Amino acid sequence: MKKNNFKIIELKPDNKKSSIRRTVFIKDFIIQEIIGIHEHEKTKKQKIKFNIVVSVNQNTVPDEKDIKSIVDYEKITNKLENLVKYKKYNFLESLAEDSFKEIFEDKRINSVKIKIEKPDAIKNADSVGVEVLKNRSDYEES
Repeated sequence: MKKNNFKIIELKPDNKKSSIRRTVFIKDFIIQEIIGIHEHEKTKKQKIKFNIVVSVNQNTVPDEKDIKSIVDYEKITNKLENLVKYKKYNFLESLAEDSFKEIFEDKRINSVKIKIEKPDAIKNADSVGVEVLKNRSDYEES
């Protein structure tokens, strides 16, 4: 008869979870473009201010010789400029949704927080706008 030798092992939680958090941010990026639903907004360009925080996969490590090794903020700003240049938006909310589509094309991005403002839209207010945070899973499910 064959004897079974069992070894009892204890599974412990992994306490070595990485605390690395890598973000890329774009602060107060301003574009002048037509945006809005009101008649006076459809004829005169106005300031659109973006503030974006992008959470990047913690395993993304920069390589000084390869710009593709990082999330390139200039590439993001170029995409934002092209969005408003080639499409007229009535709502900042719609612009935010299209911005998510462009930014989440980079699979290394885990989450994006977008704040878009129109600084000159309302008298007696510094600005009005919208702020939205989406995780990749939120984006892929929508």
